[in-house]
Amino acid sequence: GFYNGHTKVAVKSLKAGSMSPSAFLAEANLMKNLQHPRLVRLYAVVTKEPIYIITEYMEKGSLVDFLKTSEGVKLSINKLLDMAAQIAEGMAFIEAKNYIHRDLRAANILVSDSLCCKIADFGLARLIEDNEYTAREGAKFPIKWTAPEAINYGTFTIKSDVWSFGILLTEIVTHGRIPYPGQD
Repeated sequence: GFYNGHTKVAVKSLKAGSMSPSAFLAEANLMKNLQHPRLVRLYAVVTKEPIYIITEYMEKGSLVDFLKTSEGVKLSINKLLDMAAQIAEGMAFIEAKNYIHRDLRAANILVSDSLCCKIADFGLARLIEDNEYTAREGAKFPIKWTAPEAINYGTFTIKSDVWSFGILLTEIVTHGRIPYPGQD
């Protein structure tokens, strides 16, 4: 769709049973507080049912899918490194604001026509106090991208996001291959 008649946007809706309206709106509120050129921009939120989040549109979609396209597989190592640096810049901003993402992976990075990478999907992001966040019992995480201490103890720090960034780097250089192939 279009925002204000001329800005192309993506519309994210709350699907029944996927998450609570309060969690969905908490993600929108977090996006509102975290504004940076390397983070997907939030334009508007519809808070009455049906609930929607309106964000900037990233033409090439997720990084993991883009890397598998004919254009993505032809990218030079220098361009891949540039994309990684863009993501690192966004994550440095998130850390400076005392947040952790907790779901950093190529599927949650969006790519524009100009190959600008932006961090998206703040559904698991949290403000950290005392440099760590402890997840509630039974919380679900993307195991292959999650640091061992976070898996074992449910304790997340910026170091957990650094671990996930390392796994994301392997996704980039392997053009979107799932980490640890054959390990399910």
